[in-house]
Amino acid sequence: MKKIILILLYLFPFLLKAQYGKEIIGNAGQQLHVYLGSLPPSDGSNLQKLKVEVLGGAWESYQTGETTYYIANRNELRITKFTTGGISDRYSLHAYHNTNGNIDFYLITNHWTAIAVKSCMFGGDATKLVVNTVTESLPSGLTELLPLNIKSVITSDHEGNLAINMAIPDNNYKLAINGNIRAKEIKVEATNWPDYVFEDGYQVGPLKALEDYIKANKHLPGMPSAKDIEVNGIAVSEMLKLQQQKIEELTLHLIEKDKNLMN
Repeated sequence: MKKIILILLYLFPFLLKAQYGKEIIGNAGQQLHVYLGSLPPSDGSNLQKLKVEVLGGAWESYQTGETTYYIANRNELRITKFTTGGISDRYSLHAYHNTNGNIDFYLITNHWTAIAVKSCMFGGDATKLVVNTVTESLPSGLTELLPLNIKSVITSDHEGNLAINMAIPDNNYKLAINGNIRAKEIKVEATNWPDYVFEDGYQVGPLKALEDYIKANKHLPGMPSAKDIEVNGIAVSEMLKLQQQKIEELTLHLIEKDKNLMN
């Protein structure tokens, strides 16, 4: 028993090292081709899947993100992409038809690349790590599959900006979503809520002036136009404040009208 423990302790650093991917360092102007794995032709019985993990990007310290590709080829080739901690332009995923009918996948790097790659194959044989070989040119007999449809599901950068169904986060927003959102409740924080409309001295103006403005501009004063919204969208908190302001101004108009009728 002691011998087994000693052997395991001896092998532990090597077993741990085996869990890490292939290290690829590229210099200026150097393009490398990293073999990731191969999937059989698409059909209804194909259950093989390929998972590719890429850590890093360029030599720069901010290129520390990790991208994971999930690849399957049952009935159709499907590739989804998850990126956390920063995107990189120093490598790209490519697929090629092989002469044996399979689809081979490669990562192609650009200059000053610093990445670690690990890919795992499931199906056919037992789950296993793929040996990621690195060459300066592709093997002969490969025909590139174009266009390669890669769906970016979740992307975050090193500033903490997050995007869903978008390849690149929007630096102006911590969360950007290309699609609809469903939630039980959304709380929007706002300042300068328009209760100032009810302060003494606030002027709502005559209804005739409001009528003239609407005829000329086709929207309420202070409110964005339909064209503005189509181009720039709507900031929810600002729109809530504007709508509340118009409701309170309308209330003042109704109160004034009621006084005139009573008189």
